[in-house]
Amino acid sequence: MGQRIANSSSAYLRQHSHQEVDWWPYGDEAFEQARLRDVPVMLSIGYAACHWCHVMSHESFDDPQIARKLNENFISIKVDREEHPLVDDTYMMATQALTGAGGWPMTIFAMPDGRAFHTGTYYPSEPRGKMPSFTQVVDAVQQGWEEHREGLEEQAQMLAEHLADLGSRQGALLAMRADSTAAKALRQASRQWIATSKTEGGFTPAPKFPPTWALKTMWRTVLLDPELGAEAFEPLATSLEAILLGGLRDHLSGGFARYCVDEHWTIPHFEKMLYDNAGLLSLCARTAVFATQFAQQHPQQSQRATQLARLARQAALDTANFLSSDLLTSEAGAPHRAFAASLDADSLRGTSSVEGAAYTFTREECLEAVRRAGVELPTDLVRLAGIAEDPGYYHVSLTRIPVDGEAQIWDAFKAELRTVRATRPSPGRDEKIIAGWNGLAIEALAEAGELLGEPQLAQLAEQVATTLWEVHWDAQSQTLARVSFAGQRSADNEGTLEDYAGLTLGFLALTQSPHYSMWQERAGLLIEKTARFIDLETGIPRDALALDDRLSKQRSQIAPVTVLDEAIPAAAALYAKALSRLAIQRMADENFDDSGQEQFDLAHRLSAHGVALAGQAPTQVATALEVQSVLDSAVHYVKLNGAGSAERHHLLSLCRGLGIEVRTSAQTTSGAQDLEIQPCRLSQCNLPVHDVSSLLTLLAGK
Repeated sequence: MGQRIANSSSAYLRQHSHQEVDWWPYGDEAFEQARLRDVPVMLSIGYAACHWCHVMSHESFDDPQIARKLNENFISIKVDREEHPLVDDTYMMATQALTGAGGWPMTIFAMPDGRAFHTGTYYPSEPRGKMPSFTQVVDAVQQGWEEHREGLEEQAQMLAEHLADLGSRQGALLAMRADSTAAKALRQASRQWIATSKTEGGFTPAPKFPPTWALKTMWRTVLLDPELGAEAFEPLATSLEAILLGGLRDHLSGGFARYCVDEHWTIPHFEKMLYDNAGLLSLCARTAVFATQFAQQHPQQSQRATQLARLARQAALDTANFLSSDLLTSEAGAPHRAFAASLDADSLRGTSSVEGAAYTFTREECLEAVRRAGVELPTDLVRLAGIAEDPGYYHVSLTRIPVDGEAQIWDAFKAELRTVRATRPSPGRDEKIIAGWNGLAIEALAEAGELLGEPQLAQLAEQVATTLWEVHWDAQSQTLARVSFAGQRSADNEGTLEDYAGLTLGFLALTQSPHYSMWQERAGLLIEKTARFIDLETGIPRDALALDDRLSKQRSQIAPVTVLDEAIPAAAALYAKALSRLAIQRMADENFDDSGQEQFDLAHRLSAHGVALAGQAPTQVATALEVQSVLDSAVHYVKLNGAGSAERHHLLSLCRGLGIEVRTSAQTTSGAQDLEIQPCRLSQCNLPVHDVSSLLTLLAGK
């Protein structure tokens, strides 16, 4: 039955090709079959690393009786949300509207024209409390289709109109303006973050997703606000320590899981996504630099800040190593290597697929690792968090930052646990390459290489950027593919706004490359093509250039616009960030003309809602607020002369993390010449300052 999806570029679709369900890939043909047969559509939407997608697959879609029901009465469509983000976003809006919640797997029942009339997420094979079984849902939908078709039609139309209203509201957010300055808005946002910060870290109850983009933006307050900075450091540090010490982080192999299921950040949901690790790599690299600077500014908090800086640096290096060792596709020396989309949550233990099987240990395995390492673990240093769904197995993390000789003990213990892990089957990897996600990873690696003084990271970033350009960019049609698989671009899946903007940011981050001009030129071409996403009537950027007929009907013709940050920054904010960075680079290169001013102004307009919503939804507009802060900054770029290498590197790292471009004089020496920093805004430069403190005072507006 699975011949239609057996050779798909999507690992998620291939995972279901053995089933008796007559699966169709998403597209015109499937919906036309539903129309011709006069049956409803069942869309099952998920992704390869999704644990509960696997559970529902084994419980229901592997069942021949359920397969027979679906084949007789429905057209069943498997959708990889990562290949079709607009399909996922559209039906997620529908699911949240009807049920008040969302998640994956997402189960949609729709008319043959694509309008949903019943939605849900995971359904078990047997009823659980108030949750019906999947069989019960399928039978009820079939009965409704046969006996109450008119009612389903009305439900579908009402939902489509509701989604159109939601879409219009999203677009209206981008038109919001505020009288406040970016500095005042950032302070307002930071006060909200301070007030809502949890004692265990983060801003929300469980499940605990890392508020990556908010924490990156919050650092600006900590460093640049003399009144609020010291106060803001406490909740910021608490969240960072929870993320870097707890279960979210893979302390053995590097990288981070998607979220923790419990309130105290101890038990992860084990899937690892490229976009999460790109964002957290960037956050860790910035934290290593910013915490070092904060320690200098605030001696009374210097010990904690210095420890945080060291912890963040190691986490950044571990995450970069994870990207290289676990997500980089193809073999060393292959012409095209880029980052795979994800690692699965599940892997084999014996003959069963178990969530976290690769990552958890029995208590006996931990005790044996301690014995082989020849160390004695401090009783209050290591946490073994029990997995409720997998009794007898534990996830290993830290309760606090190791001190004195404890780091060597911890490293020896980890080395023995790695030996145990190496004997186990590895989680499956989704090999497809997603342009926008790789763009974020390129940006993070290039930034980390510069901030941490690790040039090999920037070299890896450039290698991946070369692959994305050669494989995903079509020079003839001047379009960017969202997905490639096995070195072949998906010709029928053009990139979204997120892809164009994300890859542009990746190219613009390669400032230390000897081919910097080439990458800036390529970024400029992507920016030029990204302008097509802006609606000429409204001036609002759409997530995609066009919607197919099904999504248009589901949204009542209202184009999708992503305005608020989620796991990935909002597409409009990424676009604004790319525009601002290119404009400021051109200022620094003395190549700022009318087109550069237009880019600067457009970036300002597309991120203005970050100021307007800073007090209401700071975490959701964190990226837009950061863009506004960079655009409104007293310094856009600096011209640097002199200074010894250590002080000079620290300055370069601070500027890079704060979105300030740096251009160095050809006469710069590594000897005794005094540091000279000439700060510039737009095309006007001020008198030089001679130390980092003076530059930060200028940035603080004092």
